[in-house]
Amino acid sequence: MPPIQYLNICSFLIIAIALTLSLIIRYNSHANYSAADNLLNEMDGGDFLVTPENPAREDGTLDHIRCAALHNKLVEHAWVAEGRSLDEFERRSFFQHYGEDANEIMDRLDQSLVSFLESIIVSDELPPFFFWVECISPPAEMFSVQEMFQEYEEEPNRFLTLYATNPGLGEHPLGLIYDQKLYRATVALGIEDLEFTKPLEQHDDLWHPLETVLSNWIHTVQIKKITASQDEAPNEKFGPWIWHPYSEAQVDSTVVAFERLAATIEERVAAIHHLPPSEGPLLSDEQLDAASVPRNCFIRSFLTRARRPRFKIIAPGLEIPHDPTAFIDNQKFTVMNANSEYGIIIPPVLVFASVERFVVDLDAPNQYVSFNPFCKAFQDGVPRGDRSILAGLYSESVERFSVDNAEEGFRLLLPFRFHNPGQGHGARMSDGRPLTDGSIAELFQHGFKPFGGEWWRAQRLETLFDHWRHLVETGVWTVDNDGVQGGIDVFRDAGTHGSNSYFIEPSW
Repeated sequence: MPPIQYLNICSFLIIAIALTLSLIIRYNSHANYSAADNLLNEMDGGDFLVTPENPAREDGTLDHIRCAALHNKLVEHAWVAEGRSLDEFERRSFFQHYGEDANEIMDRLDQSLVSFLESIIVSDELPPFFFWVECISPPAEMFSVQEMFQEYEEEPNRFLTLYATNPGLGEHPLGLIYDQKLYRATVALGIEDLEFTKPLEQHDDLWHPLETVLSNWIHTVQIKKITASQDEAPNEKFGPWIWHPYSEAQVDSTVVAFERLAATIEERVAAIHHLPPSEGPLLSDEQLDAASVPRNCFIRSFLTRARRPRFKIIAPGLEIPHDPTAFIDNQKFTVMNANSEYGIIIPPVLVFASVERFVVDLDAPNQYVSFNPFCKAFQDGVPRGDRSILAGLYSESVERFSVDNAEEGFRLLLPFRFHNPGQGHGARMSDGRPLTDGSIAELFQHGFKPFGGEWWRAQRLETLFDHWRHLVETGVWTVDNDGVQGGIDVFRDAGTHGSNSYFIEPSW
């Protein structure tokens, strides 16, 4: 056989083998993803996930059976997502795994927590338990957090670290803290986060039943905000766990929340004053291209799917973008240079602009404080003294190469500052803390997150739309012929003593 013919045959065989292996890998990978998804979807019809229809236990005890089931489903999900079979790992409990070390702390544990630890799967071979936490804390480390609760020194076994934070998530990792007296938990990823949750008597809404925390984690997986797979991640990955800037399910739920809000306002506007019906979305792809809104991002998906309401004003002083030309002209951040060697940066987009064309003052009192809530590229793009940025509701800016981001989030930039009068009065974030003195963009934001995450991650648009609908339905906001009444100054009411209307309850 001539050498050239031999080489051709060898090349063909190598290509054929490579293609076959590729198909096998892709098939197995897809099968693993499907199997992992099925494990969590099995719980939809069960009694384990906490939902409004199936709430957490509120009788002052730990629902150890429910919590163990949720824990074990997450363990199995991560294991299968790594391409392994459930038949391959040994199902050992906490006490079986740690032996005498675990037995030595048993008398410091509440009996219901003992039952939980006897029922969960623990192994050194397991991947990280979840994106936020690595594993159940080893016995030797479980009670080390107690020294950080000096104000409860008469109850030496009350607090423990049940799950330890993934080491890559901070310099002073902590984890999920469990209170054995109240049977509640909170997620303090770092030691510094713990101060947000104390004293417990003043932060009851930051401590939740363990099944509520676990259900919130599983919910983020079900909507694919967090996934477990063998795929590469655009940012840091913990075992199989990947954090995504947003998911398609979040686009869909945000569109639904917006259209519920629009319908609530529309039904209060006299039919004679309705704008002509429109078949199209809020904005088209061509219009968003003209506004330099990136392709394949959350806010473009939302704006091209949500229907255009038949009124003008969506919230006090904020207009719906019925005029595409004005929308395009309003964008200041989308045209800024935000290139990075590390990956993609998504700019903030002004969705609902100030009707009165008010601008914002982003200047801070010194170089160590910034009132500009966006990524560094968009902070650098607004020089001190600039007064060209319109007030209004913006989508969140995101560095996709960073974790704990939220393209589904928002920032409401207001043309006035909130001042903290002290003594618990004034506008508050979801964690109960007052807005930073002088801030213009913290209204409706999270702050500390009791289910995991950094305080600076933006609140979700879906949550905001649901809250605005509540304000309309309860009469806090009234509606006239153009939509919601009042100018943007109505948001100053958030600083009124005793006002809870502008407070969004803590969530993930």
